[in-house]
This record gives sequence, structure tokens and C-alpha cells, in this order.
Amino acid sequence: MDFRIRQLQCFLTLSDLLNYGRTARVLYMSQPTISFQIKSLEETFGAKLFVRDRQQVRLTDAGLAFREYARNIMDQVHAAHECLSSLHKRLRLRVSCGPVGQFMLLPSVLHSLAARYPDFELEVLELTTEQMISHMQEGKVDALLMSGALPISGLRFDPLYEDHFVAVVSRRSPLATKTEISVEALREIPVIASRMKDCRFHQPFLHSMLAPFGISPKIVESPYSCTVQFAYAAAGEGIALAPRLMESCTFPGVVTRPFREALPPMQLGLSAMRNNDSRAMTIFRRVVQDCAVEAFGRKLMPAAARRPKVADPPLMMFPAQREAS
Repeated sequence: MDFRIRQLQCFLTLSDLLNYGRTARVLYMSQPTISFQIKSLEETFGAKLFVRDRQQVRLTDAGLAFREYARNIMDQVHAAHECLSSLHKRLRLRVSCGPVGQFMLLPSVLHSLAARYPDFELEVLELTTEQMISHMQEGKVDALLMSGALPISGLRFDPLYEDHFVAVVSRRSPLATKTEISVEALREIPVIASRMKDCRFHQPFLHSMLAPFGISPKIVESPYSCTVQFAYAAAGEGIALAPRLMESCTFPGVVTRPFREALPPMQLGLSAMRNNDSRAMTIFRRVVQDCAVEAFGRKLMPAAARRPKVADPPLMMFPAQREAS
């Protein structure tokens, strides 16, 4: 079966006007062309749709029945056209957040987007680091909020915040009574880290960070979620390391303590593919930067340091990232 949208337009217009000459004028077509389109449609369905004589044009019973189907088809065609033509105007983005982003920045970003761009559709995905990498490469996520720079070809990384690590320890631990702790404690107390299948970088990074102190940490593997890792710490399974900014969050059963020694800082930011120049991404980047200034204040990185990076490594560079880059 072969029929065209134009044939349906001719049929519906003629069924309303019941006049070939007026139908031709309305559709800016010649009268013979209208006759040809109607004849082709009748041949396709094997039924006479109009009866025409010198006095009038009228629909046959088949024409009356077919008119409802034709209207439904054209309604669907118009709906599809409106949907497809509006896609490029649609403000929609899929993002995934690191722990700091979830707790410290995402709430204000959601509030700001709702207030300033009510039609903006933001889908938040909960992903592990490995899933972030694969989803970004496959185009299944558009942006990563408050994560480190990841080894993804063509990735744009906008640094937003630089922070140092603090220790997250159980309230029942003797370390909780101290105002600060030494990395020497990590010679004996295990360090809680993400499973390798969730993040290939976390454990190698901890080893490289503590190697200058002659420490090879004992690792307690945990799911990627920072709340689960803090639960492990609260249970006394080991010490978790977190950005200092997380001190302002409340988690039961744990306290945070700074390290006495200077540890490498970590850099968090907004990641997106360089070729993503959509209006939604431009708006989202601007809103994130505004919210970061409001949330972090003086702790926000200087303007010079916030320039987008496309090749330079972040301050917190995992060994596996060096190899990938």
C-alpha cells in the first residue's frame, strides 16, 4: 500500500469544500493535480471516495468512513512534526553528580533552574565513576557535576572548587577525641575505598598519595556511595577520606578531622563534551557557576584557575588517569 500525506491533504480539503476548483485554489495546486491525487488515493484503497457530476461533488459511503481515518492520520502527522521541530529548542539535560555535587551544589542548581528556566528538564542519574565514563562516551549523560577530570577524549573540564581531604572516623574511635590526626594512623587503620569495579582510580590514588610517607594502606572495599562509605567508618571498619567541604554535612556516627600533614588537594568541577554547545548546556554551565559562587564563596577557585581545561590534568591525578592521558 502506497499513499502520501499530500494525497490525504487533498482528500480532506475536498471533503470539506466539495468543490475541485476551490480545493485547488486553497492548496495552491491545479485542478487536474487535485483530480490525479484523488484518483491515486482511490486506486490505492480500491474504493470510490467521491461521486462527481455537473451539479455537485459528494462523498461516498467509503469516503465518509475514510475521512475519520484520514483526520486521525493527519493529526498524528502534525503532532509528530511539532514534536520533532521543537526538539532543538527543548531545554533538557542529563547529569550525574559526585558526592559534593549531590549534597552541596545540586539543591541550589535545581532551585535556580526552576526559578529562572521553568521549562528546563534536568534528569539526574546516580552513576559510579566507571558508569560516568561509559555514559559520557556513549552520549547517555550530558554533564558531570562536581567530579574530578576523567580520562575521556574530547572532555571539557571547568574547575569550580579546590579542596583538601579530611578523615572521616567513627565517633567511638580514639581518633575522634583529637583535633587533628596524622597520616601515620593509616599505617594500621584501614582506609575505606570504592570497589575497583565502581572506580578504577580511587585505590591507586590512595596508594600514590600515601607513598611519600612510606605508607601502603590496607584497603576496605566499599560500594561507591559516600553515605555507605561513611556508614563503614561509623561502624569502625576504617577511615574514609572526603573533601573538607563535606564537614558541613551531617552523617550519624562519624566526625571529620583534618590531617596534620599536607596532602595533595583535589579539584572538582563541571565536565561536558567539548562539542556540546547546546543552549541547554550553556544555560546549565552558567547556572552551576553562579550557584558555585554562592555556595562556596571565598573557597571558590580564582578566576584564572577556573578556565576550562581540555588537556591539562587536574591537581588530583590518579595514576590510571596519567596512563590514559
